[in-house]
Amino acid sequence: MARGLAAAGWPQWPRQQAQAVAGFLDAWWTRTLRTQSPPTLASEVFESCVTAGSSVTPWLARWEMEKGPIARQHLAESVHWWREELDSGDSPFSWWWGAEAEGRAAWQEVRLWLAGQGR
Repeated sequence: MARGLAAAGWPQWPRQQAQAVAGFLDAWWTRTLRTQSPPTLASEVFESCVTAGSSVTPWLARWEMEKGPIARQHLAESVHWWREELDSGDSPFSWWWGAEAEGRAAWQEVRLWLAGQGR
């Protein structure tokens, strides 16, 4: 789904349609961060939102705004899931749509953000 949205260029769709997709992604991500045991792992939802939006910035900003223990637990679990990629520098964004260098840059942004979170 995420890669298909990115490939379809949804941000350039008519305003109402693009707003609907953006609203869905934001609601999905926010709900995941606030749900103790979401049906999809937070790391996977994050990766999907990043891929669909071709950016990590808004999704990291939302994570940073969520100060509760559930969001922090999702962060710890995501770091655990990403341990291999964090150690190797490889990106977990396996569905990235676009230039490989952009996918690597997005992962580098995540790594820098995580370093600032004391992780």
